[in-house]
Amino acid sequence: MSALEPVSKTRFVLPPPPLQRYLTTYYFTEIESADGTEVSDMLLPQWASIRYIYRGSVDMTIPDHKPQPSPRAAMTGPTSLAAPIASKSSRIAAFGLLPLGWHKFVGQPAARWANKVVDVESAHKFELFAQIWKAIETAESEADMVDKCNHLLLQALPPADAEDDRIEAAHLALTDPNIDSVSALSERLEMDTKQLSRFSNRVFGFLPKLLLRRQRFVRTLGQALMNPSQSWSECVDLNYYDQAHFNRDFKRFMGLTPRQYMAQPHPIFGIGASERTKALGRPLQAMDRPVDPESDDNCNAA
Repeated sequence: MSALEPVSKTRFVLPPPPLQRYLTTYYFTEIESADGTEVSDMLLPQWASIRYIYRGSVDMTIPDHKPQPSPRAAMTGPTSLAAPIASKSSRIAAFGLLPLGWHKFVGQPAARWANKVVDVESAHKFELFAQIWKAIETAESEADMVDKCNHLLLQALPPADAEDDRIEAAHLALTDPNIDSVSALSERLEMDTKQLSRFSNRVFGFLPKLLLRRQRFVRTLGQALMNPSQSWSECVDLNYYDQAHFNRDFKRFMGLTPRQYMAQPHPIFGIGASERTKALGRPLQAMDRPVDPESDDNCNAA
């Protein structure tokens, strides 16, 4: 991968234990161009996230759309496509929502918001995130922002319901390399294919086949990011038939070939992924997993 210019910084903060089932992590990103030109990169497919731009501006959009200024308080739904991001100067406070967090704090069909960026101040279904923005907009420090977010999210957290365990079981299955087909997923969750499709669209934003394909891709890319000295062929997930199979998926999710992607600098995402690995052990949000109740060796979602 090309050398990264020191034009961005990202710091990660774990949510408190009562929120760790629902959030990935809080993160704070600073982008500052050294010469006033735009710094650009791509965000990889991931679960939903909330971003608050409290200084400067950011162009962020979905593929096949023209870049446009991101709302200062924005929600990005679950994504199956890489999203361009660019800024000359900005400060961003953000957090990711695990699928169970989407169920608890959004409660809307995820497919309706997949691959979309929403202004939470003007979308009436996202009042909680608009309320958080009002609370942190004038915060004096990152620690103060985290405290305010924690308070409002805990205050808004609904009581447990019958769906919680099923969502986490499905999330755990999706991130299990041994679940490599819709039939295997259906069997694990004890749902027929129609039930699974409806459930998957509602909770995760996409049909099961695409979700499994995305997770396979993310595992491979995550391994490549954590092992930069290895070749792509050494990192390719075992569920790929061959390198060409992976290359097709790469083009599907990223819009580029692996060679094209690696030839580009990644001054925002690349630095963020490196810092996330140091802080949490995983470079990508979509690699986070719920606690497995049957395992003694858990890699908890952060």
